[in-house]
Amino acid sequence: MEWEEDAREIVNAIPVHDIIKNLIIIWAEKLARKNKRDMVTMEEMAQTRDDYFEWFGPEKIAKIQQAREEGQSDEDLDPEIALNKDPALYTIELCHSRFFGCDRDLINVREIGKRVKQKMEELKITDILADKACEVLMPHSTFTISISGCSNICTAAESKEVGIHGTSKPMVTEVECSQCRSCVETCLDRIITIEDGGPVINEDYCKICGDCIRVCPTGTLKASDKGCRIMVGGTFGRFAQYGKELYHNAETDKIFPILEACVDLVKKEWAEDHEDHFSFVINRTGISPIFEHLKNAGKL
Repeated sequence: MEWEEDAREIVNAIPVHDIIKNLIIIWAEKLARKNKRDMVTMEEMAQTRDDYFEWFGPEKIAKIQQAREEGQSDEDLDPEIALNKDPALYTIELCHSRFFGCDRDLINVREIGKRVKQKMEELKITDILADKACEVLMPHSTFTISISGCSNICTAAESKEVGIHGTSKPMVTEVECSQCRSCVETCLDRIITIEDGGPVINEDYCKICGDCIRVCPTGTLKASDKGCRIMVGGTFGRFAQYGKELYHNAETDKIFPILEACVDLVKKEWAEDHEDHFSFVINRTGISPIFEHLKNAGKL
C-alpha cells in the first residue's frame, strides 16, 4: 500500500523495536482499507499512534522514548537477541513483556531469561547435544526454553522442551465483597460466580492467571501464591504434544534445578544412533527421573 510521505515519517520516528513497528504499519494499512483508501494518510497514522499509545500507556512510552534518546539499538531493547546470538544448541524465548513490560506480568521474563542462559552455559547443553548428534545440526536441533510472563503464554511455552509461565493463585479473603462482578466479567475461563454475597472460584479449572485479583477493587481477592507453572517435553509439528506439567505453581527458583535434571536426562537417555528429541525422551521415561534427580539433589 502507498503511504503519504508525512505518514511514513511518523512511523519512522516512533521509537519502538522493529517487530512492533511492523505491526504498527499493518494496523495503519488496515485503517486505510477501512476508510476505503489505497494510501495511508496522516489521518490513519494519527489514529494508529493514538491506538498504540493508549495500549502502551504513558509509562511505557516514556521508557521507549528514553531508550531511543539514549541511542539504544534493537539489540539493547530486545534481550532475546542477546540471549540467542552466540553459537548454541539451545534457544531462549521470551514473551513480548521483554520489551518494556506488560500489565499482566507475573514474573520478570528478562531477569529469568538471563539466569536461564547462565545455567544452560554452565550445564554445557550445546556440547552434550552436539556430541550425541548423528547427523548435521539444523535449527530444529536446538533445545528450547520458552518463558511467558503470564498464563496467556504468548510464546506457546506448552509446546517447547521446557515451558514456563507466570502464575498467581487467587484466594477469597474476609474483606467484604462489593459484588461489582469485575472478577466474574474478567475471568476468561468463566469459573467465578457470586454466591452468598461473595466470589466463588472453581479451582479445578482455574488457570491461576491472576486477572481476577488485578481487577478486584476491594481486596476480597488476593494472591495466596505467586510463581510459575513449569512443563517439559512439549513439541510442535508432526509429533505435536503439550508438555507434561511438573509444577502448577512453583517458586521461580525451582526452574534451575529442573533444567539440571533435564540436561541430566539428555545425557543418560538421548539416542546417539538416530535423531532424537526431548519430547521422545520424556515419552520413553516419563517425568519420574526429573523428580528423582531433584530428590537426590535435595531440591524437590
